[in-house]
Formats: sequence, C-alpha cells, structure tokens
Amino acid sequence: MFAQTAILLFTAGLAAALPSPTEPENVVADRVLDAPLAKRTTHHGIGTIFLQEGGTGSCGQKNPDSSHIIALSNFWMKNQSPGPFCGRKIQVTNTGSSDGGVHGKGNTIIATVEDTCPSCDENHLDFSEGAWNELTNNSPFSVVNIDWHFCNANGQC
Repeated sequence: MFAQTAILLFTAGLAAALPSPTEPENVVADRVLDAPLAKRTTHHGIGTIFLQEGGTGSCGQKNPDSSHIIALSNFWMKNQSPGPFCGRKIQVTNTGSSDGGVHGKGNTIIATVEDTCPSCDENHLDFSEGAWNELTNNSPFSVVNIDWHFCNANGQC
C-alpha cells in the first residue's frame, strides 16, 4: 500500500511540473521571458566611458557617441565578433561614486550592447558618451558604481 501511495504522489508531482498538453510550449517560454525584475540576476560593478568616434564596434555597427550603447567585457562576449550578447539590452542603475565626483545617483538607463571592452572585468561596463551623460547627469568622465542586469531576450526590462 505504501509503495502504491508513493508512486501515485510521485506521478502527480511530475504531471504538475510539466506543461499541460493543451498549453503551447511558447506560453511556458513566455512566462520565463516575462519574469519580474526581482527574479533576474543583478550584477554589482563599475561603469566607465569610451568614445567610439565613428568606428565600428565588435558587433559590426557604427554608432555615434550620442547613442545609448555599452561595451561588454570579454567574459560575456567570449572573444567573438560579433559576440553572443550583441544587440542585447541592459538596464543600469547609478549607485553613486566613491569620491562623490560623479552625479546622478539613482538614475536608471537602458542601453544596448554594441561593442566589447577588452580591459573590463565581468561586471565592468563601458558606456558611450550618450549613455554616460544620461546615467550621470553629464558628469565629467570618471568611474561610477553601478547595479545592472540583462533585459529579456525580447527587450523587456
């Protein structure tokens, strides 16, 4: 009797974990894409600035310095051109600067990965001038502390 009950409970639990036969698989995938921000991994790091100066980024696009773009480290880009995160949006929050010289604490922006920063570590983002200015209220070029996360593949942040 105990074995039958255990098998019945195991089977019921397995069935509850699987999508229903009438629910299309993309509905399950959409639930993952629509996950709330609290469920995403927040990275804590620093932000700096780079000037693309009309050059082509590692993602193959030319962007003006006024664009809201990010250069992501090789940790994420895997030394590939274009890298696996090209075109991906990132939401970034300015958490202040260590020396108080960078303004805009609390500002949040969304920028697109368009380049690779070979000198950046895993949680270091390099911003275009346009992204930097919005994030820091036009502060002089420096270093800012940031929290950031990838937006969903469909661009939802």
